[in-house]
Amino acid sequence: MSVNLQELTMPKWGLTMEEGTLVRWMVEVGDTIEPGMELAEVETDKIVNIMEATQSGVLLKKLADEDDVLPVGALLGVIGDADAQDADVDAFVAAFEAGETADSDAAAEAPAPSSAPAGVFEITMPKWGLTMEEGTLVSWKVEVGEKVESGAELAEVETDKIVNVLENTQAGVLRRIVAAEGDVLPVGALLGIIAEEGVSDADIDAFIAGGGSAAVEESVVAAPAQQAAEPAATPAEELVPLAGMRAAIAKTVSTSWTTIPHYMVTIAINMGKASALARSMKEAGTKVSINDLIIKAAAVAIEKYPLMNASFADKNITMHRDVNMAVAIGLDEGVVMPVIRNCQALSLPEIGVKSRELVAMAKEGKLGKQEMSGGTIAISNMGMLGVESFIAIVPPTQSAILAIGSLKDEAVVSEGNIEVAKMMRITISADHRVHDGAYAAKFLGELRSILEQPEALQG
Repeated sequence: MSVNLQELTMPKWGLTMEEGTLVRWMVEVGDTIEPGMELAEVETDKIVNIMEATQSGVLLKKLADEDDVLPVGALLGVIGDADAQDADVDAFVAAFEAGETADSDAAAEAPAPSSAPAGVFEITMPKWGLTMEEGTLVSWKVEVGEKVESGAELAEVETDKIVNVLENTQAGVLRRIVAAEGDVLPVGALLGIIAEEGVSDADIDAFIAGGGSAAVEESVVAAPAQQAAEPAATPAEELVPLAGMRAAIAKTVSTSWTTIPHYMVTIAINMGKASALARSMKEAGTKVSINDLIIKAAAVAIEKYPLMNASFADKNITMHRDVNMAVAIGLDEGVVMPVIRNCQALSLPEIGVKSRELVAMAKEGKLGKQEMSGGTIAISNMGMLGVESFIAIVPPTQSAILAIGSLKDEAVVSEGNIEVAKMMRITISADHRVHDGAYAAKFLGELRSILEQPEALQG
């Protein structure tokens, strides 16, 4: 009886990728695999990305361990029928290693035939992963008129998973940019044209006008409606396209809210001593904000309650060693969440310095992949806007976010006496798959104890 067996190999993302690091398996032997399922995290020299399944079956064997560095095409695992015998799998692996199986990834990387005239090469929205349907053109990395070689970085493209670099496959000159930064375009949409120097502008313009790739007219060039002789009445409503950062935020929060079972817990904290500590450090020449104090206190509290720094991974919970705090920063066009790494090892002044650096980079538009990836827990502070309390949405790949309200003088009862205290409310939104409300309440209680006696945070 023949058995259906298929290889799972190191993918090739980009023309220059030669090897990748298997960071983390996201499935286990015996799991049923469906097309589009997330199988593993793979790190290249550019970024950590998700490897998705293109086959159906059962994961029968893993050939690669986490942290293995393997060349493109290397065998990572075997997928096949559930009734396959170990001997069948071993024979398949031996045949693969002997070079007797087809390189399915290489076939997948083969470029689609183009209808472009000789010497004209289309730059189109790539398809990274089986489930990708569209991407956001974040930024161009080359200018019109610039010579580009094979493997050169052309643009940054954001999917619903990550920001990746689009690499060139043809040497030539970038002659046209068709898509603007911030455009959200379907897979296959025309982004630009590379052509040999001898190709005329008229030939390029005629190619683009004729449609170029199939998606040009629909996704990039929104032709103005034919003007009537009489001026049209001003409409009562206007449709504003959802694009750029706003579109990316919309997709991210929709995914988080619909896939993560949220719960919320709120606690009130007397911030009198913490506020005085921040003020005294500032007077001594060390700039530290209330937000910095909360970040450091949270990192300390996580030592007792490490699940707050964990994340859900299919049938597993990933425990993160480092506390990498994603900090929400509001910009005119939306919210970004750069990451302060290793907060458990940073001093309070070091967290203050890093916070200010990230705010400056965000306002200048200089945040890159290094600053925007790897968060394990998040914080959002709207206290400076006069908001007393609010709830935040848990970011993807994390299990908790702290929503910080304003610092406000309130009357409180202490040992039978009414006093005025500087109170702050912190609400944690969390993933119920990873921990429960009681656990979050204990974490917040520990956070309160630290912030109400914050002297140890100076050490």
